Amino acid sequence: MYNILESRIEFKNNQLFRITVLVEMSIGDVRAIYADTNLKAGYLVLKPNQEISKELLQQVAGYGSERRDKDDMFPGWHSKLTELRAIGG
Repeated sequence: MYNILESRIEFKNNQLFRITVLVEMSIGDVRAIYADTNLKAGYLVLKPNQEISKELLQQVAGYGSERRDKDDMFPGWHSKLTELRAIGG
């Protein structure tokens, strides 16, 4: 199971369009991974009417494509992670 720290869910015309998750793959290895409704060979493709669930977020983390702009997508993520660790999260 992936350690998902945060997620961003986007809709287009009231339908699911993209999910981006901030995932700590291992201690110190934090990545932004996304999946959307556009076909991308070898990666998870979402369905516009797909139900959002914890399992779907885990699938995005495992089979999505990495984004290089995690600091823009999830501003302040580093301090949030430090805070979580301080409280034992």
